[in-house]
Amino acid sequence: MASGGIGWGVPAACGVQAAYPDRQVIAVIGDGSSMYSIQALWTAANQRLPINYVICDNGGYRIIKERLYAFHGNENFIGMDFKEPAVDFVGLAKSLGLPSTRVTNHNELVPALQEALDNRAGPNLISVSVDKGRF
Repeated sequence: MASGGIGWGVPAACGVQAAYPDRQVIAVIGDGSSMYSIQALWTAANQRLPINYVICDNGGYRIIKERLYAFHGNENFIGMDFKEPAVDFVGLAKSLGLPSTRVTNHNELVPALQEALDNRAGPNLISVSVDKGRF
């Protein structure tokens, strides 16, 4: 999968893995997009689908902010940031039955991904802290 609408990636990865059980599925998804259908992580765990989810965590709905700014020309964003409380994707994934880890430094990414790829017993999640960008 290369792209899709917001909220599509988490459950779509379940469908792709179910359709192609012998293939390695890696779903790279933004944190905002994942929040539309995060409950599909439970389905992946329940069905023991060996999907590797990589959540790019910039702390909010950056793509929506960019589109709103392009349309309105102002930076008054309401409800677009995951703060107070911040979303703990590692804790959330663990509560749904997925082994998970947080990557905050680029040197940690390859080892974390290799560990996830080596675990074919079920789904894994890696939360990668990424730049918040302009907004």
